[in-house]
Amino acid sequence: MKKTMKTVLTAAIIAVSGGVITAYPTAPLAAETAEGVTAAIAEVKANLEEALKLAQEGTDPRAVLDALGAVKQAAKEITGDQFGMPVQRLMGNVRRARGMARRGDLAGAEEQIKQALEQVKNFPVSGR
Repeated sequence: MKKTMKTVLTAAIIAVSGGVITAYPTAPLAAETAEGVTAAIAEVKANLEEALKLAQEGTDPRAVLDALGAVKQAAKEITGDQFGMPVQRLMGNVRRARGMARRGDLAGAEEQIKQALEQVKNFPVSGR
């Protein structure tokens, strides 16, 4: 029993530290280049514009949620020190918009999406 426990713990430690030992990260990589970050910002903006259009139509809360989910995924690719707080603020608005859309308040979601779009337009220039 003691030997089995030791083997399991050793295997777990090796698995967890695999990225360190092999010098390759075990987690997926985000956009590491300025071009990748710029593309991610453009994708976030496009998805927000789509979500805004759907919210203004006011007929399909599920479609608004799907568009906001795409924003959430694309925002994960925005990396860099200068984007830390702006992305957090953006995602706060996206989170509030998703909650409102879930409750069927598409007018409230529309307002949050407009604020999020304004924030994306004011993002710092990538590659500084």
